Amino acid sequence: MSETQYNYFVAAAVIAAKLDRATKVAQQLSLTASNARAVALRAGEGAAGFRPLTDFIDRLADVTVKSSKQINFLAASLSKTAAEKFRADSAISRFNTVYQRAKDSENISSLDNNFNRTKQHQSQLILMFQKQIKQLIDELDELSGELRTAVILATLSRVEASQAGVAYQESLHNVANNVESAASIIKKHIQSSQQLVSSLV
Repeated sequence: MSETQYNYFVAAAVIAAKLDRATKVAQQLSLTASNARAVALRAGEGAAGFRPLTDFIDRLADVTVKSSKQINFLAASLSKTAAEKFRADSAISRFNTVYQRAKDSENISSLDNNFNRTKQHQSQLILMFQKQIKQLIDELDELSGELRTAVILATLSRVEASQAGVAYQESLHNVANNVESAASIIKKHIQSSQQLVSSLV
């Protein structure tokens, strides 16, 4: 297996692992939103402005989970394409060896159709690589953009928490901290995945 093929396999596996972690953090974020909703209801009118924010936190968690699953699917597809291309590359290498060793054989041309089909398949796989990498980059960029809203959510949550009753301020501040912390962890996984994909371009 060539170093490039190996890199594709490794990158796909690492991205899948990182996005699996991101999904778990996003699911915890969804739980944070549920807890925040319960606290805001108990706090009554003093935390009325906090309630709509829980919907945004839920949405952020939902988008992260869905995007992570899509990115995982794309990473798995990239790995599969790498395996197919490795087989095509190996077949072409064997064809070339036979052509070289049996170049004077009168039947050597009988290999031409299969050789050309394999080369065509290899070209299609190269295009598929490029397409899948672009899709991965786009998905990672989109998810990264969604996570920028988490900073705004955390800030708004702190503002609303400070206006709630004293008994509920600490709980609501914890929600803001959890949102910011979760987004930061997910963002690190995304950025690391983006660097991996960029190294394969």
